[in-house]
Amino acid sequence: MSKIKEPLKTILKKYCHVECYDPNLIREAIITGKGFPYDVELFKTQLREAIDYKLISTEEYEELTEEDFDSDEDLQLWLEKFFSEISEVI
Repeated sequence: MSKIKEPLKTILKKYCHVECYDPNLIREAIITGKGFPYDVELFKTQLREAIDYKLISTEEYEELTEEDFDSDEDLQLWLEKFFSEISEVI
């Protein structure tokens, strides 16, 4: 069973997929609200919780995004970077 809660799971799948990830797109969607019908604060809280408690495994993240990570540590570093990018706009 997935430990990734909604809407975080859907946001990762939609915005972090290896073929379409662009930090500017997610920033713009959050700022304008266009194409981002999610509670931004809930998303940010869920992402922070997922990082702090290591709730996302590499396998689960790879299944959602098709992005490959060599280790859980690499994934954690990436999630921290993603959180920082998102925090710049919220």
